[in-house]
Amino acid sequence: MTLEDAERIFDKFYRTGGERVKEVPGSGLGLAITRQVIRQHGGDITVDTELNQESTFTLTLPAVTQEVN
Repeated sequence: MTLEDAERIFDKFYRTGGERVKEVPGSGLGLAITRQVIRQHGGDITVDTELNQESTFTLTLPAVTQEVN
């Protein structure tokens, strides 16, 4: 994944132009929907990548404590 891809990967309908991805079916909605759902729960998802290296996705959600009576 390129740095440009990393900046846009959560955009609706965005698909990278890499050779490995061309033959994989998809609409480019998966990560956009994922980010929206996570943000609705007060969290976020990010990606850390370097050209021609593995990418790391980080998901954060707020901790919620609940009193038990």
